[in-house]
Amino acid sequence: MHLQPAGFVTLCAFIEGYESALMDHGTHDHHDTLFLMHFSDFVRTVTGHEDDRVSLTTPEGILDIGQLHWQAAITRTEQDDGKAMALFFDLLDRFKASHGLR
Repeated sequence: MHLQPAGFVTLCAFIEGYESALMDHGTHDHHDTLFLMHFSDFVRTVTGHEDDRVSLTTPEGILDIGQLHWQAAITRTEQDDGKAMALFFDLLDRFKASHGLR
């Protein structure tokens, strides 16, 4: 895979596009969707953001959207783009190892 420009933001955009395509077109076994959901849970826990919530301010008040996505948990942990990219791949390797995946 070639990302241009190389960086965490571009990687996230690629993965977000993949997630969006999965939701739009669906899969028969939902394996990839479940993988990304469990990975997000893992990242929130490992980075210490398991209780953090995402909120949106609206004219009616503050709307609680839900738990942080893996991307938000990583960027809250590491703001530097290069270090965030390294953290992503470290967490991905650790997640795969903890679930017996290659």
